[in-house]
Amino acid sequence: MTIEHHPATYPSRFSADPAGGAVRLADALSAAGDRTRPLGTSSMTTDARAARMRELVQLVAPALRASRATSEAARRLAPEAMDALIDAGILRALVPAVYHGSELGPVSGVQLFEELATVDSAAAWVGAISAAAAWLLALLPSQAADEMLADPRSVVNGTLFPPLTAESVPGGYRVSGRSSFASGCNYATWLQCQAVVFEHGAPVIGPNGNPRAVLVHVPATEAEIIDTWHTLGMRGTGSNDFRTTDVFVPEHRAWPMGPMAPLNPAFTDALTRMGVWWFSPLVASVSLGIARAAIADLIELAQHKTPSYTHVGLADKPVVQDKLARARAAVDAARSYLYGALAAAEETVRTQPRLSLEQGMPLALAGSHAVEAATQAVDLVHSCVGTSGIRNEQPFQQYLRDVHTISQHAFASASRFESVGKLMLGRESDWPFYAL
Repeated sequence: MTIEHHPATYPSRFSADPAGGAVRLADALSAAGDRTRPLGTSSMTTDARAARMRELVQLVAPALRASRATSEAARRLAPEAMDALIDAGILRALVPAVYHGSELGPVSGVQLFEELATVDSAAAWVGAISAAAAWLLALLPSQAADEMLADPRSVVNGTLFPPLTAESVPGGYRVSGRSSFASGCNYATWLQCQAVVFEHGAPVIGPNGNPRAVLVHVPATEAEIIDTWHTLGMRGTGSNDFRTTDVFVPEHRAWPMGPMAPLNPAFTDALTRMGVWWFSPLVASVSLGIARAAIADLIELAQHKTPSYTHVGLADKPVVQDKLARARAAVDAARSYLYGALAAAEETVRTQPRLSLEQGMPLALAGSHAVEAATQAVDLVHSCVGTSGIRNEQPFQQYLRDVHTISQHAFASASRFESVGKLMLGRESDWPFYAL
């Protein structure tokens, strides 16, 4: 089995070639896209996807690096950062070329956001969430993606919690309510959110005894953004709340939530058969990028810092050497597990319609493990840097805040170990998304 990712380097930074990169990307995106390929296949080779991933990072890295402090202070992604993500096609990285996408697939698609997180965690997060939201349009009739992705600059922004209400009406739903954690919503063209189906003012109960839910897509112009994002970390993501009131959503922009079965024939790559198991590695990728950046900056700091009242530099302190090595080991091991699980899942769905629970569990475990390992690595780094870890002009305090904030994300938090453990013991999991 060939694993499609490239080993991490410490430090990991990308040089820019904006002009040349833009030309190559434009050539690639001019492809027509093939709506007829068999499911589980891609028009791109493994090497081509990896090369495209690296190119995308090179295209946007200078703009992200220059604007990350602005994003952090403003509590939303800086306009120049968002423009860079849109112009390069980062937000379409997982969708087919017919929709201005790169179709990077599971391994290169997830690694893209890890690499971006070594430069700017907030931009990587917004890019990952929007790319996943655009990919979810595979579950709708072609009319939906044709409408929502026709403009290469349109942005689909997604959140799954908490659910809104969707009153069933002829031809669709009337959607009302308030949702949270809408990362990048200030720049959204379309807002994607979960809603519980109501009829005559009461929730509709499905065959399993639970309320029926739909994933709906509303124009951002018909929603109110509510400034709620005052947080410990990941401040630059602008993950605010939004509210909708009696917004009509036609049936073609609503997915009745259940086992995933793509309706749009343009979406054929391996992700279409992997359910939402890969969301956990996607969340974890940003944590891993943060940890790699923290390790790189500790290496740099250690070359010239001597702690106050001592005569031994950081680089020569045994405790620093030990913790630095342990941090790298944790991150490298987590990366191998994560990308190995993604590669194995991709290979599996080449010959079967979807992942079984047993085949999906490694993705969930690898995601939660990677978040935990990245958090431990950043904690180790932070314990080495002394007062450099408390100063806002140094990046270490932000690494600490950001990685601990991501560790609370439901898709890859420590709670998911219990959710998978239930499945391993033949019990029903408490995490309903595994059934999708």
